[in-house]
Amino acid sequence: MDLDLGQVRAFVVTAEQRHFSRAAEALFLTQQALSKRIRKLEDALSVRLFARTNRAVELTADGERFLPHARELVRAADAAVAAMGERPLRLDLVDNRLSPMFLLRRIAERDPGLRVERRTGHGFAHAVDPLARGELDVAIGRVTGFGRELPAELEHRVIRLEPLVALLPPEHALAGAAGLRLADLREEGIWLPQLGGPAEWLSYLRELCAAFGVPVDDSGVSYDLRHTLEQTRYGKPRVTLAGADMELAPDLNLRVLPFEPSPLFPWSLVWRRGRPAPALRRLLALAGRTSREERWCAYDPARDWLPAADLAAFTGGAARTTP
Repeated sequence: MDLDLGQVRAFVVTAEQRHFSRAAEALFLTQQALSKRIRKLEDALSVRLFARTNRAVELTADGERFLPHARELVRAADAAVAAMGERPLRLDLVDNRLSPMFLLRRIAERDPGLRVERRTGHGFAHAVDPLARGELDVAIGRVTGFGRELPAELEHRVIRLEPLVALLPPEHALAGAAGLRLADLREEGIWLPQLGGPAEWLSYLRELCAAFGVPVDDSGVSYDLRHTLEQTRYGKPRVTLAGADMELAPDLNLRVLPFEPSPLFPWSLVWRRGRPAPALRRLLALAGRTSREERWCAYDPARDWLPAADLAAFTGGAARTTP
């Protein structure tokens, strides 16, 4: 009998977690996909491996007997791959200044040995075909609004809902507020000079501004982020925005205010379907665990805002809303 290693690994992780939802998240699978793997393994072995109840998942006697052998199969498979020399993961993170770099740093703190070869394609749309062809192993980006459907051979999981924040000079009339209502900007608008950037960002901004009736002021010239921030601080008093994960220049003394409601920009890990290499599995597991523990995907529909397509992608995956 030839056993499917993916099914065996699913069994081992579920046996260790004793919880289907947590095991699915650790493996970056849906609960349905995890259950299907377990069921196929049970069919292949002609035994029941788990006794399922409403409150818990327990191993059967057959499951207890199989577990040490299953662990050894997984260990041997991982060792065989490692012995061949594991190359660095090829990862696209859109832009070194944005949230994906912050996320990658936090993940690296948990596993300094994880080797990643970074690429900045300046937009998720530029990573899609290389991912599908296997030229990239994984990307971090927004999987909607980039001009086409995500190919069926790619999987994705939301790992971060990044709040957008308002940046304004201390002299601005709204600078003394604890937060900034989007409705307060219906006359002034949001200043984003030479409006540009990746397609997925521009589509998000269009949906946000349309939803709250806020115009975009794209007047002026900016050569980079620092130039925009300098003009925000020392030029005409106006409001621009940035992601909460971005490193902003502290010397400019800009006021940073949360929006009400809080627009959340969704960042997903995207990879090719199939059996991921051990390094990619490590990255996926680390990202999932870090996202849960640091509440990267906290979402309250009463206080937060997501475009409809992103909300569907978020709630349709394994990531959960949290109050």
